[in-house]
Amino acid sequence: MRQPLLILLSFLCLSNAFAQENVKSDPTILNARLDTNAQIVGGLIVQKVEWPAENGWELLPPDSTSAFLLVSTTFDSTDFVRTATLTYLIMDTGALVLPALSAVSPNGVYTVPPDTVQARFLPQEEGLEKEAARPLAAVPFNFVWWLEAYWYWIAAGVALLLIGYLVWRYAKKPQEQPVAAPEPERDYYQEAMQAIKALRADALWERDMKGFYVALGDVVRTYLTHRTGLPLAEQTTSESLLMLDQKWTASQIESYQFILTRADYVKFAKGTWDVAVHRDCLDKATALIMDFKPVQDV
Repeated sequence: MRQPLLILLSFLCLSNAFAQENVKSDPTILNARLDTNAQIVGGLIVQKVEWPAENGWELLPPDSTSAFLLVSTTFDSTDFVRTATLTYLIMDTGALVLPALSAVSPNGVYTVPPDTVQARFLPQEEGLEKEAARPLAAVPFNFVWWLEAYWYWIAAGVALLLIGYLVWRYAKKPQEQPVAAPEPERDYYQEAMQAIKALRADALWERDMKGFYVALGDVVRTYLTHRTGLPLAEQTTSESLLMLDQKWTASQIESYQFILTRADYVKFAKGTWDVAVHRDCLDKATALIMDFKPVQDV
């Protein structure tokens, strides 16, 4: 068991020695320099690396560390020298070691010693000393300052209170019922006179004698019921005449009887009358309506 372990250790030692012999450090061949050695956290440092412009050379890209973040890499070259410009962002404070740089050539691997950067938060200003710690000074309350600082909150509160008050008043206020427009007062006199005039002009008896007397009787009964307050439209002719005794004049009762008896004769006995009777009925109806004409229309 010991013999394999000894062989493995010997192989590792030989490999390490061979690798160290192949890694070379020569500033005349692979050179690196910084623009400054004093930086702050969050600042940038620039490292420039130069090596011979020969075929077969390759610069190995450095790795970012917890202290440095590689931001950009640019290359430039002449006939004899190649240059790489590396820009790092500083992420920590203290003595920080930059990532190692190596270049592979046909003659082996060349490396440069890592540079160290002193990084801090901010550079100390000359001629200034830190102020001693002291308690906060008490500032008296100022109402004007308070208004300037909180005026919009006060205005919003007042607006909300006003809106709430208006809503409360509106909800509490009884809703007014819509008032219906009053219907125009019915003019029974004008309606009756226009109906008599239309019956006279239309001469309905020539086409429908029964319809003529039905319409004439309705006009007379409706108007006189409205003007006298007597239920003439609900009674027969004989009942109406008995009720009108001692209430109307003899001529008014005679005219009313003349119209309704002739209307009953046509409606119920299917009788007929000549044109003169029709016109007499219209004239007597007109006289009755005018006898009971409203006082303001006289």
